[in-house]
Amino acid sequence: MSEIRIPNLPMGQIVDEQGHATDDELLYRQALTTNLQKYFGSEGCVVPTLSAADITLIQDNSYVDPGSGLTVYTCGYGRIVYNSDANSIMISVSDGGAPPQPIFKTVTLT
Repeated sequence: MSEIRIPNLPMGQIVDEQGHATDDELLYRQALTTNLQKYFGSEGCVVPTLSAADITLIQDNSYVDPGSGLTVYTCGYGRIVYNSDANSIMISVSDGGAPPQPIFKTVTLT
């Protein structure tokens, strides 16, 4: 599964006593820069490439909220992926149900 990884911001000291970046800060900057260059380059944004099975796993991932007892789906609407099995772009939208559940729909290109 290929996905865009934005590194976590270091919570410790980002500069030393002389004002130079700490090792944690340099590692963060390098990881962020590398990923931005890899996925957001001059040739456009590269969306994650997933199999149909992986897309279904993301779409159906959920948990039961202990406070309400309701099922909560973790896939937000507007997620864009490339389906490697169908050679298509897909985007997550609401299925329109009550309660709504995310579903990936194929983008039709003409």
